Amino acid sequence: MPDVLEDEILRKVWKLGNALVKYRNESLKDQGLTSVQAEVISFILKNQDKDEINLLDVQKHLMLTHPTVIGISKRLEEKHFLKREQSKTDARYTCLKLEKKGLEFRNVLNNKAAENQELLLHGMTDDERIEFNRLLGIALKNMTQKNE
Repeated sequence: MPDVLEDEILRKVWKLGNALVKYRNESLKDQGLTSVQAEVISFILKNQDKDEINLLDVQKHLMLTHPTVIGISKRLEEKHFLKREQSKTDARYTCLKLEKKGLEFRNVLNNKAAENQELLLHGMTDDERIEFNRLLGIALKNMTQKNE
């Protein structure tokens, strides 16, 4: 593949990531949240069936550093979306539990996700959406395996 095309692909992926974060940050401004804070809440909501969700779980899932996850969780606690508490099974871990405000945020997240997805996939046929998802999966797998 020509270098020019490879550079163009990388630039488009980078721009797409930035555009998504910027759009999500704008759409969540009225909630007083950032895109990554909403992702943390979403992750906890999706994993409520687990006995405990700790900072390391969030760190691995969102591919963030430990200090970043600590900062995000502190800000979410200050905003009363969650509370941080010591693990009951291993005192070395800090677990995250959603507060009432965090639990009630589920509908907002679902609506925002639907809006974001529709905007992102607008103009694509069902087959193109399936192919886009498949290709994104391959690219993500390639990048995450590289960093493990």
